[in-house]
Amino acid sequence: MNMKVRKSVIAFLMATTMVGSTAVPAMADTVTAKVSIKTTGLTGKNSASPDIVPEKVVTVTNSNGSVTALDVLKAVSGSDTETKETLNGKTYHYQGVLSWYDSQYGNYIPAVKMENHANSDLGKVFADDGTANKTANSLANGRGKYFKLSNLNTTETESMKVTKNSTWNNIVHKTDWLSEKDYNNYSGWMTIIDGNTDNLGVDTVLSDTKEHTVCLDFSMMMGLDLGFSSYVQQGDQWIQVPGWK
Repeated sequence: MNMKVRKSVIAFLMATTMVGSTAVPAMADTVTAKVSIKTTGLTGKNSASPDIVPEKVVTVTNSNGSVTALDVLKAVSGSDTETKETLNGKTYHYQGVLSWYDSQYGNYIPAVKMENHANSDLGKVFADDGTANKTANSLANGRGKYFKLSNLNTTETESMKVTKNSTWNNIVHKTDWLSEKDYNNYSGWMTIIDGNTDNLGVDTVLSDTKEHTVCLDFSMMMGLDLGFSSYVQQGDQWIQVPGWK
């Protein structure tokens, strides 16, 4: 499995967006970036629903060395205080709307706080097959079906060679948090830096030579619904699929 496949697979199925690298990034003490946290996979690109964090320009200084994507995301998290919790031998970090842990591949964000996102049927945005949850509360009111449902179905049947709608899992894992694998087995948070996903996730070191854009966005299908090419499982192999238009 090549490096790009590993990055996509590990990010969504093995709960990490960091892969090993022998490259040594340039050190940077101060970085300016436009930072946002979005829920495109859940709400759609043209949804009237507000982003979890609308785009903000921040300047972050690390006197000890390099500034990472996680550092600038912390700057817009809504809190300056970090707390920790150990569950099943794994240490989770919390700061504002962010949750992350340190895996063997690096830091990984499994969930972002989203008020009123409940793990009951009443709090779900989508029904079992990606259509509108007609019993949902105000969080889902007016959302309708998943905005790329037809593309997902085509990818399931033509690329993955599985039954239509079989990737939907009907699960919301944690109340008030939007988590990886919510609704769909291939969903999760993607780190988009300067308009692309060819990076080392939230551990990506940002250069101080230019202003960056850093967007943490939720995808329902490995980044395909955000317009990025990715990999899906077909039997025991992973194949590349172009981003959905």
